[in-house]
Amino acid sequence: MEEKTALTISEFCKYYEIPVSFFDKLIEYELVEIQEENNIKQIKAYQINEIEKIIRLHFDLNINFEGLDVILNLLSRINELEEENNILKRKLQLYL
Repeated sequence: MEEKTALTISEFCKYYEIPVSFFDKLIEYELVEIQEENNIKQIKAYQINEIEKIIRLHFDLNINFEGLDVILNLLSRINELEEENNILKRKLQLYL
């Protein structure tokens, strides 16, 4: 069975019971990447976890789109720093 690699925005919004206008704002603030195929906007399946996180932050914690942008950038930077830290720890282990 072939696994879906993309979902239409309307399918996603219907499943999560969120308005399509929410995605328009996410696109406007460049918080998600979309692809268009035959004039149908789609999201890649690998983005679903990130979009779920955005939905929780926005709807459950009432974070506005500017706040979402800041939070996501900070979380991304933290992940980069953690990866760098792990690399440095492994290098240090070579000398101990």
